[in-house]
Amino acid sequence: MILDLQDRLLYSNKEALELLAALQRNQGEQSVPPEVYELCACLRRRSHGGEPVSGGIRRHDGAGEGDGAGEVQCAIRALVLGDHDNGSGPSHVMVLMEKIIRKRQLDIEKARARFQLSKREGEVLRLICQGLSNKDIAEAIFISEFTVKDHIKNIMRKMEAGSRNEMMAALL
Repeated sequence: MILDLQDRLLYSNKEALELLAALQRNQGEQSVPPEVYELCACLRRRSHGGEPVSGGIRRHDGAGEGDGAGEVQCAIRALVLGDHDNGSGPSHVMVLMEKIIRKRQLDIEKARARFQLSKREGEVLRLICQGLSNKDIAEAIFISEFTVKDHIKNIMRKMEAGSRNEMMAALL
């Protein structure tokens, strides 16, 4: 989806429209979920708009009481668009949405043994599978972001994976 800086939806591809329609059934009349607007606001508050921000859209399945902490149904990531090289500010926000198909319980200990990962690499892998960014992983386990990147490089090498998605696919 492409939004202007006033959060008006300018463009959405077919897949995003289908995902928005599915989310509407769970939410009501609003076409763009409030989590998207919150993510855009978070992105605009950052002084360095070049780095994307990410989050999720949670919805209840109707089985339990509403405490605001339902299952994540959609992962969302927002980044600013504009000519950063010429010094002009952002002109639009692009929001990427990805439906989360199902949640699987991963056996990190089994993965550690299979790919010969260290205990810390297993911990980093577990946090990657939870969708955390490098910065969030660093904060969660009290290491630098550079160290997280080193761990990820080692994990990818040991798992023979070229991306986070390939790492997670190798665990299935």
